[in-house]
Amino acid sequence: MTKKIQKSSNKCKTSWDIIKKLSNNQHSQTGIQELMTDSKHTKDQQDIADAFNNYFTSIIDKISQNNVNNKTNNEKIPTFHYYLELNYVHPPSSLVIKTFSTKEITSIIKALKTKNSHGFDEISTKLLKISATSICSPLTYICNKSISS
Repeated sequence: MTKKIQKSSNKCKTSWDIIKKLSNNQHSQTGIQELMTDSKHTKDQQDIADAFNNYFTSIIDKISQNNVNNKTNNEKIPTFHYYLELNYVHPPSSLVIKTFSTKEITSIIKALKTKNSHGFDEISTKLLKISATSICSPLTYICNKSISS
């Protein structure tokens, strides 16, 4: 196994392939098998889901009731919008993406691994590198146009 990883060009993928093979792709069951609520045990998955749902929805009711009880008659209870506005004091700055130069596009193409494999466009990195000088200007124009529109 160690030799297989050392010889591999993609060590991470090879490591995970070995782990999958050794574990026989068996997935452990992580669901809750049994739950005790109000001194009774339940194994029914729907009852377990309902118990969790009831618990978490009751927390909201308790928190809301607690907030109301802690306010005097003269105090206004803050609303959802109040908290949003409180955290939104400064509007976000506009997103600015700088345009590319042909030099940057050329260096990106040169940095790609040379492979014969291709994606959906059926253009390999080998073909991109071979044609880089011819396609660099049009490719830069397309990239910059897609950013600006």
